[in-house]
Order: sequence, then C-alpha cells, then structure tokens
Amino acid sequence: MPKDFSEKDKIKILLWCDRHCCLCGKPCGTDIEIAHIDSKGEDNLENAIPLCYDCHSEIGKYNKKHPRGNKYRPEELKTRRDQIYEEHTRHLVPPIHFEITQNIAINPRLNRTFPDVGFNLSHLGDSLPVKAKVEAKIILGEKDLGLIETKYGYYSGEAEWNLNPHTLIFGHFNVPKECADSTEDLKIEVRVTIIDQYDREHKYLPQCWTYVRKDNYWFIEPRSFTKWA
Repeated sequence: MPKDFSEKDKIKILLWCDRHCCLCGKPCGTDIEIAHIDSKGEDNLENAIPLCYDCHSEIGKYNKKHPRGNKYRPEELKTRRDQIYEEHTRHLVPPIHFEITQNIAINPRLNRTFPDVGFNLSHLGDSLPVKAKVEAKIILGEKDLGLIETKYGYYSGEAEWNLNPHTLIFGHFNVPKECADSTEDLKIEVRVTIIDQYDREHKYLPQCWTYVRKDNYWFIEPRSFTKWA
C-alpha cells in the first residue's frame, strides 16, 4: 500500500510544477498536495501528481455505480501533469544540436575512415549548463541491431554528458563489421535526452541518418525507423 513520497521526490515534483496544480493549472503556494495517480501504485515520480485541494477531491469523485460523465483516467492525468511540468521547466533547456557525421569537427576538410563514425553534440545557448544522455541505434537493412555499446556507455543512454554553454563535444564509435561488409542500407538513429537543473528529463524526438557508402557521408531522414521505449 502507498505510504508517502520521499522528500527528494517531493522537492523535484514541486520544482517541476512550480507549485501549480497539474489539473487546473492554478498557482497554489503552500496549498498543494502530492497525490497518487493510482491509489494502489508505487510511491514514485511516475505515480505522483501535484494538485490543489479542489482537484485532489475531484479526481476521486467518480461513482462507478452511476457512470455519468467521464472519470479522470490515469494516462490522462499523467499527460496533463507532464504538460504542466513542461510549461514550468522548458526554459531550463537550451538549444541543442546533434548529428552523425564523417567530418572531423576540428578540421572540416578531413573525414573519418568508415567504419569509424563521428557524433557531434553541442550546447548552443548562453544560459544554464545541462546534462545529456545519448542513445544511438544501428539499423542494417530492415534489421534493428540495437544500441551502440561502448566501454563507458556513451551511446546506450548509460552515461551523462556534461554540456556547458557553447560546448561542442565530438565523439566517435565503430559500427560492427557486418555493417561495413554489407551492401544493405545502413542507418543510425539517435535519441538525446536533456537533464535540466531541476533533474527533469526532456526527450528530443529521435533523428535518423542514412550512410551513403560510395561518397562517405550521412544524410538526415525526416522520420524515425525504430520503436523507442
């Protein structure tokens, strides 16, 4: 049975919503409660929603024996909550640029030798430092080969990259030998997650690049080719 959220999680929740109700959106100050979306669920961030007194009462009113109107569903509450969180934290996320490339950033006239592939990630803003997690998948033909594994987990979402304002980080990795030997289409799809000053994650939409073997360059695709959790 749920007991209560940890003090660490409570602070995150109140910072993320700036003490606004995550249903009606009004500012609450101290008149705010952190409710469980699923009353039988876990005491974690995913199951938490900050609410004013009126909305906290409202979400529990629906009578299943007399089903008029529409009750608040868990996914609806989570989506509405995330909208409020985003409204009050998006100013903490600077403009970010990332790309797959064969060019070496310190000398644009030099190229990497395939199967060595380059990845550039840059913080383009003037304001706050952030952290980033990078997940990069390899797609050969119609086959999803999964995330790129490296010693420190830089491209599997395990490591957090430190990004100070106007910082450019250029990394690289080798694709598997089967990708280098194949003549099938080779794609690398990347998802970047930014972690702001309040420790909230902001997921960018995945972007995908296709390799042109004969000319040794990558072009960006307008859509995603794999499923992400």
